[in-house]
Amino acid sequence: MFGIAALLAACVETAPRGDGREDAGLPRAAPVVTSVRVNQGTYGMASRVKWMFSPDTSALIAMVDPVGVEAEAVPNGFFYGSESRNFQARMDSVWDVAPSADWGTIAFSRAYVMNPREQDSIPASMIQDVARRSGLDSATVRTGSFASSGMSMARAIAQPGTIAVPADARSLRASDEATPKMYPIALGWRVRWTPEGLIALGNSPAMVQDDAPSATWGSLDPKTGTFHGTLPANARLIVPRWIEGPVLDISISVDMQSAPPIRVGGNGRTFSIETARGVITAREITAGADSSARTFPIGSGKALAATRGGRFILALAPRAKVEQHEVPVEAVVYVVGW
Repeated sequence: MFGIAALLAACVETAPRGDGREDAGLPRAAPVVTSVRVNQGTYGMASRVKWMFSPDTSALIAMVDPVGVEAEAVPNGFFYGSESRNFQARMDSVWDVAPSADWGTIAFSRAYVMNPREQDSIPASMIQDVARRSGLDSATVRTGSFASSGMSMARAIAQPGTIAVPADARSLRASDEATPKMYPIALGWRVRWTPEGLIALGNSPAMVQDDAPSATWGSLDPKTGTFHGTLPANARLIVPRWIEGPVLDISISVDMQSAPPIRVGGNGRTFSIETARGVITAREITAGADSSARTFPIGSGKALAATRGGRFILALAPRAKVEQHEVPVEAVVYVVGW
């Protein structure tokens, strides 16, 4: 229904050692590592990789924000991972994403783009297709659309949605509770929260630039689904604190050989996430660690950021398959089961 690529998963369990001490809860000899691509869609002409942390740094949101020719708007992809809630999710084709103040709910705006290519107008069949996929009526799609290209007749809409992060990702209903909830509104070029728990939905951009702001805002109550075309006059918006990372551009080479070490740790163990010669490792630096302390391989690439306990490591990694005119590296998150 949504056309959304999403991943909802619980953490990797600590495995038994096989030496009769399974109940001691000791960690594996080496961590189990899986990787998740942040954006499975296009990287455009260039892409900015950026991220933000929860206040306690146990959760992160990573985003790949591409732009098209002459900085035209291109949908983004994001990854969310939380150590404390034992939960992760990812999604393609969004315009914006923002966590609530407590990071318990993730608000986003789904991007639907209608590009008629060489035609001089958007055909009715294309509008009807977006209406079917979004659950909106054709009139709402038509009137809520905005120009998304300065070189063609392409138009797009934004549709708000939320992901409720489950308190316990191991519960039987966790996947059902965390299924993205979409709202029957064609608004949300930009998404923010208010301290009162309302979602602020930014109106469509006046220009086709990917970084164009929203001049006015509506409000959505995610608990009731109530929508108002304006925000209260005294409403304050919580602006996400993105950390701006590297720009990936086919004309600019990326140094994958080294990166500053990242210190992580939990459960009495401390590690240094290090990059050397294009390989990411975790070196144990726990105070008083004996000779059994080791350096564990994480994966290929260059580490950019990590959550407090090192469960989620954002990195640049070589693409498994590089197409012509495509950036040879991409943003991934290594999920580490310590």
